[in-house]
Amino acid sequence: MKNAERWLVNYGLLKDYILEHHFLPDKKKVENRGLLNWWKYNKRLMKQGKLDADRIKMLEDLSRLRDI
Repeated sequence: MKNAERWLVNYGLLKDYILEHHFLPDKKKVENRGLLNWWKYNKRLMKQGKLDADRIKMLEDLSRLRDI
């Protein structure tokens, strides 16, 4: 699987999680820790200016879903 495909898979998994639970995965629960780490890693890349505009928008959309 290519990196772009893997990114979209992780995005989809995290989006489904947030839609179901309305918050990010708990860092204390091992089964979802990978998704949380993926989120934090991408937020760090965003702050460093290393993500493209499409991915930034997608991550911002996830942030808005948490607030619903």
